[in-house]
Amino acid sequence: MKWTTRSKAPLALAAALALPVITNGCSDNPLDAICCTEFKVGADLSGADFGVDASIKGQFAVLAQAGSDFSATATGMLDDITNACRAIAVDLGAEQAKVDANDKETDPTKKVALWCDLAVARLTASGVASGTLDIQPPQFKCEASVSAKANCQAKCDVSGECNVKANPPKCTGGTMKFECGGKCTAEGNASFSCKGKCDATVKGTCTAQGGVECEGRCEGTCEGSTDSGGNCQGNCKGTCSATKPGVACNGTFEGECNGSCEASGSAKVECSGTCDVEATPLKCEGGTLEGGCQVDVKCDANCDASVSAKASCDVQPFSITAQGAVSAEIEAAIATLKVNLPKLILAVKARGEALGRIAVGFTGAGTAEVVADPGKLGVKGTACAVSIAAALANGAANVTASLEAGGKVTGQLGLN
Repeated sequence: MKWTTRSKAPLALAAALALPVITNGCSDNPLDAICCTEFKVGADLSGADFGVDASIKGQFAVLAQAGSDFSATATGMLDDITNACRAIAVDLGAEQAKVDANDKETDPTKKVALWCDLAVARLTASGVASGTLDIQPPQFKCEASVSAKANCQAKCDVSGECNVKANPPKCTGGTMKFECGGKCTAEGNASFSCKGKCDATVKGTCTAQGGVECEGRCEGTCEGSTDSGGNCQGNCKGTCSATKPGVACNGTFEGECNGSCEASGSAKVECSGTCDVEATPLKCEGGTLEGGCQVDVKCDANCDASVSAKASCDVQPFSITAQGAVSAEIEAAIATLKVNLPKLILAVKARGEALGRIAVGFTGAGTAEVVADPGKLGVKGTACAVSIAAALANGAANVTASLEAGGKVTGQLGLN
């Protein structure tokens, strides 16, 4: 993290020198002027007053929110990987002495390494290595909110405005989803995501009281046969988890559509196709949200960090089976991996790339930067700068430790 000033005295040094005083003052009196009680990790800081000059108020608020979001997400990621590795190790018979020793470790970054190393050791002892199990390639995705980025970019601009319709962002490497006022159709013969009525489904979930041809579980009434897996083979009046390809969903469909997608009731269509009426970008799925309103480059980078940290991610269900003879140890490994591997995939794979990139940015040259004359931060702003810097450093350390530790387990399974 770097604070750039227009004088030769670097503000980062001044903040570092002030740290002992700030820490001591806060411990004695939390309401002291030199404390930063406004900055809280994982909180919505939109109403916080950091006491900085009005000319840098927006940029400082964006940096504070980015630090808060990134640090909170990094801590959650560390906890998830630690817990998943611990569960695998314990389920596969880790010695109690090692369990007790790992539980006593107080440094979170060391603790995650200990537990994931032990998980790898227990998997190895159980005969699990790359190629031992047949693991269906996990499918995962993250969705970044366009409105979140626009609201953030508005703080970077002196006007306090950002019109996403006039300055639409791009979803690089992924799919942009829009809210349409009318009908949404495919570009060419390609299929597209749809949340509304679909006249030719490819795959997805349909809820229709009038019924839909179903090849999945039916929450409602199945007019037809039910196979050994409990899937409806016929007309489902209710919610069908997997529609028959090519049929129409005249209720509410969510999934992949080929043809046209229209609004269901008073709701607007949400899709990734072409809108015939006004289109409002909603979210970027499986890619990087870039561009939008033209604002300060450093402030925009901090917005990207905040939006990426708050992105919604999920992992689709995937199968894990044994190749060849199945021993009791392999069965136990499969059982614990079915529960805990999705958590590792979500953290290491789905979130890993974005958080790793943010971590490098915040610890690299000048990404977290506010340009200001000396004194524009003020006493409280300087105190908050120290708190933000500490949160960013802690978050970056947690991400690095998480990816290294969790990657050992996914690597053992041939998933890296």
